[in-house]
Amino acid sequence: MKICIDTPYVTVSEYARRSGQSDSAIRKEIELGHFLIRPKTEGSKSSVLINMVHMAIEAAEQAERVLGPSAKIRVEV
Repeated sequence: MKICIDTPYVTVSEYARRSGQSDSAIRKEIELGHFLIRPKTEGSKSSVLINMVHMAIEAAEQAERVLGPSAKIRVEV
């Protein structure tokens, strides 16, 4: 199985659109440390960006745990 990622980072609103979750649910997951985000400098007003590479790797690892190592899952950026 091959997982392809179209972009390394997405905004919270884009992740919400793709996942069907609310912005507030995603922000809560970020606060809990469940989602990796792109580091921001102190006082930056840039958007919070979710690391999609990490999300894909996490999904691949979960699938491998369930399906076993013979599933041969690859993540490509």
